[in-house]
Amino acid sequence: MLVVLSGEGPSDLGRCDGSVFHPGPMAWMIDKLAEDRLGFSLVDTECIRLISKQELAQTSKGLQPIKLPGKKSKKETGFYFRNARALAKKAREYLMEDSAIIAVLFRDADGTASSGRGEWSDKYQSMINGFRAERFDTGVPMIPKPKSEAWLLCALRRLPYENCGTLEQRSGNDDSPQSLKAELNVLLEGNDSAAAQAELVHTGRVDCFRIGMPSYQAFREALENTLEKVIHAPS
Repeated sequence: MLVVLSGEGPSDLGRCDGSVFHPGPMAWMIDKLAEDRLGFSLVDTECIRLISKQELAQTSKGLQPIKLPGKKSKKETGFYFRNARALAKKAREYLMEDSAIIAVLFRDADGTASSGRGEWSDKYQSMINGFRAERFDTGVPMIPKPKSEAWLLCALRRLPYENCGTLEQRSGNDDSPQSLKAELNVLLEGNDSAAAQAELVHTGRVDCFRIGMPSYQAFREALENTLEKVIHAPS
């Protein structure tokens, strides 16, 4: 079993220091959900490979053009489509190393609400279509709405895990008067570093089994279904 990840930076999936992987908060969510199904930690057993956003962009440039499904394909959703195709291609490079490969593509859903950021569902489906275009059936979209801080805040609010769907209606703009990033910083008393956010999930202060938000549930169900597909695949 190998899980290939690609995110946006240290504060979501993490970073690599040479050959050492430092999981971010979103990677720990993947690890805990997977351990519940597999019975072992992907992080502890070094079953994770991280593809940087920059490396994925280079792979994307070399892809043969394929039209995004739909009559009016938007440039923005095309970005999610190409990224999923590129990650599928990178994941296949590991097939000689391990016969069971899962790829998880993380991208925040937002820009600002007024910037034409598109519908979350369009972006999610674009990733699905991108994996399908490469005939890669174990790809998992991970798209927080509007961004990953919302998933963490669900657990850290005054009433944890209650009515968290309202967080998805907030702006993802860090300059917004109700900035999710600023709120998280306040709740963490100024220590909202990537390492501090990762520790929240690693230690269980953010319980990934209790988060109830549509964008999170879509990710969780996709990951768990894909894990079941791999577990029960003919050997």
